[in-house]
Amino acid sequence: MGRYTIRTMTQSDAEAVARLARLFEPISTTVFRGITAADVCSWVRDRLNRPGWDGFVAVAEDGEVIGFTLCKDLGKEESEFIFPEARETIQLLYLAVDEAFRGQGIASALIQACEDMARESGRTGILLDVTESNPAISLYRRLGFERLGAQVFMRKKLE
Repeated sequence: MGRYTIRTMTQSDAEAVARLARLFEPISTTVFRGITAADVCSWVRDRLNRPGWDGFVAVAEDGEVIGFTLCKDLGKEESEFIFPEARETIQLLYLAVDEAFRGQGIASALIQACEDMARESGRTGILLDVTESNPAISLYRRLGFERLGAQVFMRKKLE
């Protein structure tokens, strides 16, 4: 098992995040699906400039970014969430770890960085959404995340 460190994401990490974002393609219903690396870079840089948005990266000994997470403080930005605790919550939006580095605790460490940020900000919880088919769901359950309900996304193709 290799060694890695977790640090705060910077603007210069956007290209590595775009590379890792491709891991979302098969399972994603999110913003990263089907967009170019340049657009992902732009989106990440924009979000890192917004209040309440933070990211963390896992960096291998050789300096390569091998994982990332992006988090949003729901108390610092207008939110569409209507449950009362939303303003006290950090939303974990994205989590990806390079396949070659999985099974080493990197995803857990990235989530822990989000939890630490939440506590430092006085937040009382972490929220995420995940599809039932996403293999990471077992990780989230193991780390104490509980299902809140069900949301179904539907789309009608217009011809």
